[in-house]
Amino acid sequence: MAGVECSAFSEDGEYFGYSGADGKLKVWETESGILSQEYTPNLHLSSPCTCLTWVASRNSVSPRKKKKRKSAEHGSETDTLALGTMSGNLLLYSVAHGSMVCQLEGGHSSAVNHVAWSRGSNLFSCDDKHIVEWSVADSSVKSKWKVGTERVTCLLVLSDSNSLLAAGCTIGLWDVPSQKLVRRFTGHASEVTSLTLIPGAESYFISAAKNDRLLSAWSLSSRSQDKNSVASFVMEDVATCVSLCSTDVTSVVAVTRSGVLHLYKHQLNGKCSKPLKPRVTVQIASDTGQSQGKDAVLPIPILAARKQGSNILIAHGSSIFLSFETICPRGPEKVLCLVRRDPRENVASKDGVISKVKVPETSDNVEYVSHTAAVVMSAKRGKKLKSDVPMEERLDNLSLTKQETGSHEPPRSDSMAHLLMQGLHSKDKRILQSVLMRNDPVLISNTVTRLSLQCTVPLIKELVTLIQGKTVVSKIAVLWLKAVIRSHAGQLMANPDVRDTLSPVLGLVETRLGLLAPLSRLRGRLDLLVDQIEESNKGNVAGDLGESLLVFQDQGNSDEGSEIEDIALGSESEDHWEELSDVDMDEEVEAEEEGEPGEVDMSV
Repeated sequence: MAGVECSAFSEDGEYFGYSGADGKLKVWETESGILSQEYTPNLHLSSPCTCLTWVASRNSVSPRKKKKRKSAEHGSETDTLALGTMSGNLLLYSVAHGSMVCQLEGGHSSAVNHVAWSRGSNLFSCDDKHIVEWSVADSSVKSKWKVGTERVTCLLVLSDSNSLLAAGCTIGLWDVPSQKLVRRFTGHASEVTSLTLIPGAESYFISAAKNDRLLSAWSLSSRSQDKNSVASFVMEDVATCVSLCSTDVTSVVAVTRSGVLHLYKHQLNGKCSKPLKPRVTVQIASDTGQSQGKDAVLPIPILAARKQGSNILIAHGSSIFLSFETICPRGPEKVLCLVRRDPRENVASKDGVISKVKVPETSDNVEYVSHTAAVVMSAKRGKKLKSDVPMEERLDNLSLTKQETGSHEPPRSDSMAHLLMQGLHSKDKRILQSVLMRNDPVLISNTVTRLSLQCTVPLIKELVTLIQGKTVVSKIAVLWLKAVIRSHAGQLMANPDVRDTLSPVLGLVETRLGLLAPLSRLRGRLDLLVDQIEESNKGNVAGDLGESLLVFQDQGNSDEGSEIEDIALGSESEDHWEELSDVDMDEEVEAEEEGEPGEVDMSV
């Protein structure tokens, strides 16, 4: 329940208390609409406020004041805020003193879900399993008992101060002195967030649940043993604030989550079979002055309301720009739309009127005077001082020509932590990308260590989204997630919602582990192929180196050599031919002499 927004009007409607996600307590004066007090409790980030209620406490009076005013024996009542925290402690803040006056400890070991008080009774608080009754005067636990297996989310102290309503998904009526369950009411499907008592002879109370778009009325009469609701009030959204006033006709005011107010008027007398519809629905809008534009009318949400007789005190706007107004809806209109000026414009106009900033008045005749320039006095008294300063000296004095010699320092981890918290709170993608895209392990570790506990779960959600993205972004996001788990392991183990947040990452890890073995085999085969290709390329290069890389032939020398060879061969052949012819003639003569037959004529 960290970072829960809770608010309430005081018993007389004079003050309005609000505690937001930042853990700060703010108190407004409803009559003037001024933020009168703002208080930051200790450990407001690690142990923020989870619930609050108004308590009327008595101040002790000194003996001197008793002599002067004998009628004030027990002191005067002051408005006090009782705050339940995430650590299980209760804080009492006094509006008169403007500070924390008491801290109640030892009652709860877990977060306080609700605090209840009624005039003439003690202070009650509850966690998931226990109800604690506190003695504010002694700052101690008066009684404590276990409710059961169901989680308790809301309490209501009845007017007799001996009965208490404790609600989860069901509502139980407890007897405080005996700490026994007297009666149980059933009918809600989700956890109850609000219980409001309707005083009268036939006592009734109204409840609102977390996801129910209706209010349920229940009877506390001992004669009626009905466990179901006797009436229901229909709404357009979930109720966040309920207030009522019981006269002849019970008037119920409910503020929804969308910022709309519903007014119901009904006399509860027995069981009502049909759901009751609102008599009047009130909405507030701001006129921007652009009647022709599509966004001419902007809605202003109603945060809380309090029924005061025939009037309704409402708080509308936001936690920063909050306005208060008393309205009295009358007439036959079922839908009442109020057009109001935007509170932000009112604050801007007030700042312009009350601003203490004085702007220096300067004329157009401004002269630049340097300590090195000589001031020339004119002869006449009516003329101003004149100076002639070169442009180069002006630029030197303005440091426009100086070069920055210092190098840019790396970003500091504390500034990065503040920037990251700002980005997570505003959900600005540019800020988150500028921080989360840094892959320095030391910077990441120091930044994560300086983060507040409320920013851990939103940071994990952003990192889970980045891990499912591209390879480089996923690699950097894994470094951040590793640092978050190492630094905030204790908080993550105690938070049951982290498992659902990290389930996409666990599924992604299991999928990639299933692909790890095939990818490893494929990588091994590719490495073998690459090695073989490299070896073959080395062999081809070695073979090419054994042959001649370049052959050169001189064309001129080869032609001359061939001619010389031809001439030499020609002379040798002619001489040889002549020798052969002489030999042949000698052989023929010898053959004739020996009487060898010559050629035979085949024609004979």
